[in-house]
Amino acid sequence: MSGPRTPPPAGQAGFTIVEAMVACALLLVGLVATLTLVENAASTTQKTRTREQATSLQRELVEAARSVSYDQLTPDGIGAAVRTRPALGDAAGGAGWTIRRRNAEYTVSMGVCTVDDPRDGIGAREAGVFCAAGATPGAPQDANADGTIDALASPTATTCASSCDTTPADYKRVVSWVRWQQGAKQVANVQTTQVNNPGLSGAPAVTSLAAPSLTMTPPTVTTTATSLAFTATTTGAPQTVALFQDGAAIGNFTAASANAWNATWTLGAVSAADGAQPGATELLDGSYEMTAKAFDQYGQFGATRSQVIVLNRRRHFAPLRVEAGRNGAVVEIEWSAAKEQDSLGFKVERRMGSGSWAEVCELRVRTTCRDASPPPVNATPSLSYRVVGYDRDGAGAERAGDATGVATVVEEAPPGTPGSLTATRTGQDVALTWTAPAGTVPDHYNIYRDGQAYGDRLDSAYIAPGGTLRFVDTATTNVEHDYWITAVNGQLTESAQLGPVRR
Repeated sequence: MSGPRTPPPAGQAGFTIVEAMVACALLLVGLVATLTLVENAASTTQKTRTREQATSLQRELVEAARSVSYDQLTPDGIGAAVRTRPALGDAAGGAGWTIRRRNAEYTVSMGVCTVDDPRDGIGAREAGVFCAAGATPGAPQDANADGTIDALASPTATTCASSCDTTPADYKRVVSWVRWQQGAKQVANVQTTQVNNPGLSGAPAVTSLAAPSLTMTPPTVTTTATSLAFTATTTGAPQTVALFQDGAAIGNFTAASANAWNATWTLGAVSAADGAQPGATELLDGSYEMTAKAFDQYGQFGATRSQVIVLNRRRHFAPLRVEAGRNGAVVEIEWSAAKEQDSLGFKVERRMGSGSWAEVCELRVRTTCRDASPPPVNATPSLSYRVVGYDRDGAGAERAGDATGVATVVEEAPPGTPGSLTATRTGQDVALTWTAPAGTVPDHYNIYRDGQAYGDRLDSAYIAPGGTLRFVDTATTNVEHDYWITAVNGQLTESAQLGPVRR
């Protein structure tokens, strides 16, 4: 039989089970509250980071849009142009335009429209280009999920009747729209920026111009081809691309695509026969500067490209209007200037009867020659002269051209001396007037300045029958000069000199 229970020591009583359970419950409530606070803080932090990334992404989109050339900022072109920038391409490859940053996925749409600032007047506006009236960038739409914001530009065109702004594209409005999922809710940021019109630098530019069939340097046409094909590439989509020859517009390119253009330069048929003269539509040999200009709908053009093309399709044409005649103890030979740009000059040759030709002059610029030691007057057989022009062949070697017809010297008395020579100064120019000699009408007149020798001959004045006997010296350098004049017949025989007069 057990003895009586010993009571516990004072102050040693424990918790009951109920008390322990209540304590655990209170602790659990505290922990849940703390964890909830931590979770909410983490969620808020993530949302903030996601929004910050969206804002940063929009800044990148705007900067990328600003780096696109002004003419490529079009409703259909802005998305494609921005997507080519690093880290801004489509990450999903499906519908829409998706960009991933860290653990977030963003759907992007961009749009652009042109603004006509009324402060410099209102002009005509094309459909699908200028901003729609009342367009609200703050509530954009991308119904077909193609990455392009819908309905920023008006679908209808407007016209202008009077006092129109001829360049209404004052600036462009660029809108970026970024969306992302936040739980069950979609969140979006919209940002609008303005890109000012850079003027001519924003107009479409030509980036290259070439004649693909020419492989020589410089590009040279050495065949009898009657035309030459050009290709040009441009920025943007110009309204027209024009082809210029030495600064003069000669036609337009045709579009092979938005940025590729083709044109044909008409050269004309070559007059290849010996002794022939150029046809009316034949382009003569020489260097031509060909230029392509791309114009927008307002007639503005950006950077141009030029290409020098050399034509070398035939030998030198025969010089025209060759005359030869005695003038005192010498024989003078004259002819017309070369038609070609690539003429190296002329050689003058002499022969007696049917003998061989002998060179008497070689000239690079002048179109007159003096044979200082011709056969004596009335020598037999006959005395003749011819002129041959020179150029270079396709290999660069000097080449003789067609010879002129033969000019035979005919002994003829000189004409009479002109009369009444006067000189009048107007500004820096000096005008000479005179009266015709009695008897036969001269072929022309020779003008001499500051001397009476052959080297002092200033020019030859060819006066049409019945025309005013007048010659103007435009190269006086604003100083006074002495002038003489002679009458010359068709055999280049001169009269006695009349003068001097001083002005």
